[in-house]
Amino acid sequence: MSVDPNTAALLDRASGYDYHEGAIAVPQENPGDFWSIECIDLYKSFGSNRVMNGLNVGIPEGMITVVLGPSGTGKSVLLSHLIGLMFPDAGDILVHGQSVPNMTMPELLEMRKKFGILFQDGALFGSMNVYDNVAFPLRQHTDYDERQIKDIVMGRLNEVGLANGAETRMPSELSGGMRKRAGFARALVLDPQIVMFDEPDSGLDPVRTALLCQLIEKVHAENGGTYIVITHDIASARRIGEYIAVLWKGRIVQSGDRDDMFESPNPFVRQFLAGNPGGPLGME
Repeated sequence: MSVDPNTAALLDRASGYDYHEGAIAVPQENPGDFWSIECIDLYKSFGSNRVMNGLNVGIPEGMITVVLGPSGTGKSVLLSHLIGLMFPDAGDILVHGQSVPNMTMPELLEMRKKFGILFQDGALFGSMNVYDNVAFPLRQHTDYDERQIKDIVMGRLNEVGLANGAETRMPSELSGGMRKRAGFARALVLDPQIVMFDEPDSGLDPVRTALLCQLIEKVHAENGGTYIVITHDIASARRIGEYIAVLWKGRIVQSGDRDDMFESPNPFVRQFLAGNPGGPLGME
């Protein structure tokens, strides 16, 4: 049964969604010309905890998109849905126009090759040195010989500033920033069309966070592709975000290009991006 728009607005206000604008703005004609990924009316619950509650968002092709939001709002859960590690209870996810929840397992495995992922701590294998960590996806998913693998691995390590002897070191011998750079190199070795960063600034001081953001910008400028950065760090969003989406209470409050978002009249967006204590977001 459809709900009258005015009634829906009243229900949203009663549920605390009066600041949400149903952000997605997917063009009805040829949406794939603009969006790399589309999430449409996503719902996901874990027991009684509803993490996504009618989430709509589009990720533009070829840009650095930053998904921001308070802690515990489902940002990492959203990433897991984009690559089919989790599936929604309802709704759809389109990657280059193809429905992820409706894929067969072989199709899903093939689709995941489009993605490179940098996890919070780099997620390196502790028993392998940096070189073997970065080479791992190539050995698993290609038939390249070791000479070809070495060319690719050393090229990517050079790209992230680790081709200076660091390739022989074990993860336990690396600083947090170096582990993230090694994880970034590994995310790039299969030349993905989409690269996702799950809280890349987690555990880094402001200077190393700025250096990592600078590296993300540099590598994106050189390689192109769609980058998705999940964070709650406003400085990082301002520094690298070309397109910004703000997530709260399982929905996107608003999304748009960086300048529009930082000048938004929306009370929640304005409060969150300015880091002000006064506004809709409290300590709950």
